[in-house]
Amino acid sequence: MELIIIVLSTALLSTSMFIFWVAKGGFNRRFLYTDNIILGIVSSLINIGIYENIEMPLWVMTPVVCGFTVLFLFIALFFYRFFRNPTRKISGSKNDIVSPADGRIIYIKELESNQIPVTVKKKRIANISEITKTDILQQPCYLIGIAITLFDVHMNRSPIDGKIILVKHTPGTSIGLNTPESTLTNERNTTVFEREDGVKAGVVQIAARGVNRCIVIPKEGENVERGSIFGKIRWGSQTDLIIPRNCEIMVREGEQVHAGSTIIGKLLD
Repeated sequence: MELIIIVLSTALLSTSMFIFWVAKGGFNRRFLYTDNIILGIVSSLINIGIYENIEMPLWVMTPVVCGFTVLFLFIALFFYRFFRNPTRKISGSKNDIVSPADGRIIYIKELESNQIPVTVKKKRIANISEITKTDILQQPCYLIGIAITLFDVHMNRSPIDGKIILVKHTPGTSIGLNTPESTLTNERNTTVFEREDGVKAGVVQIAARGVNRCIVIPKEGENVERGSIFGKIRWGSQTDLIIPRNCEIMVREGEQVHAGSTIIGKLLD
């Protein structure tokens, strides 16, 4: 009976932690059925081993030891997921625009070349120049926001083949990304890619609270392949993708995407 109580307490603690991060941290709900189950099983086995080998009251074991084990393994799991850099099979053909980041699609907006009001986040009004901090992408386009959680891979990949024609770093605030102003005021890097046929795509790395810097590895003038790593961004953050309007969007809001392997849009002839 005592072992059942330990297992149930461990499962409850693990599930509560994941529910909190799904609700407040934007974690994908699938983690409740994958990482949560793994964490619960491993934590339960460790807690049972501790209880059978170290004499202690159940009231100490259940909240204190079980809680510490779950928290320790959750942090270890976080570091594993955050720092991993899995090999990706790059999807599609050269006219397929791939996701620059892992995360969840939070908005897909259509922008005209000189459009002033654009609903970006929580009815905040902005235009493409405010978001990118540059005028180089003044054309009809789609603006696609990708929210990156702590459990997502934080490497950024090039959405198209081409030359990097702009890398612009803009210092800014470090307020939480759940604050409407963060999309416009937080630190960011804007990287613009251009194919040989003149097609341009932009990626804006937007830092979250506690993120020291967004990193772009290649320099202006260097060529990159579609799906190759060009940068990274630390901790929870956001990546905006700007692509031409002459393409078919292949994703929808709320969908989980993966850098290099999820096709965001298909360029039309």
